[in-house]
Amino acid sequence: MQQTRSEPRVWRESPVRVFGMDSTGHTINQTAWTVDISQRGVRLKGVNFRVKPGETIGLRNGTEKARYKVVWIGDPASPLQGQIGLLCLETGKYIWGADSVAGEAKATDKRAMAHAMPAEVPRPPISNRRREARYRTTGGAKIQEPGAPAAQWAMLHDISLSGCYVETTNPLPPGAHVDVTVHTGDVQIAAKGEVTVVDRMVGMGLRFIQLSPVNRQRLEQLVDELVQSGAAQA
Repeated sequence: MQQTRSEPRVWRESPVRVFGMDSTGHTINQTAWTVDISQRGVRLKGVNFRVKPGETIGLRNGTEKARYKVVWIGDPASPLQGQIGLLCLETGKYIWGADSVAGEAKATDKRAMAHAMPAEVPRPPISNRRREARYRTTGGAKIQEPGAPAAQWAMLHDISLSGCYVETTNPLPPGAHVDVTVHTGDVQIAAKGEVTVVDRMVGMGLRFIQLSPVNRQRLEQLVDELVQSGAAQA
């Protein structure tokens, strides 16, 4: 059933890459087409894989990508057959380019806010910010289960003082304990971790359960730098 949308929609027909895993356990890696987009959601057509509401898939538009949750599926006996509605799981993430109507509306809102606000707005101290929030960053992570013959490398998506999210098509099961080494820029952080969230064929969330004093200091410094640089929250 299609859900009522509360956001303005922009009609747009363009190809987008869909990846992840369907409800039957098969890999998704195909092209679909957008029907309309909003600031947080998108409707796709030309979908020939099986998914259920609540499941997570990934979308790639050019070089931008994000994780989306399936919120509705078109009835096979209706004109909405082959269509699905998706909601972005990454707060503030917008993969459709600044040239769209939604992107222009967002820029207009920012310009309006700039005129309404004083020229200088003092930044609150870090101690008053959400230090446990996850911040977008780039890099990689080496992840290995104790006793496993080999480690796997994954792309680092975001990090916080309590854990990180990595992109991998081969996530480990929830509850798995791992040794994780995060690499971002010149910083290397080693920790004992636990898998807490799994999105099939997309990625997994890790909770840091043990860090040495040196690695804890490195992590705190990294998060401080991300906060100060205005890194987007994930």
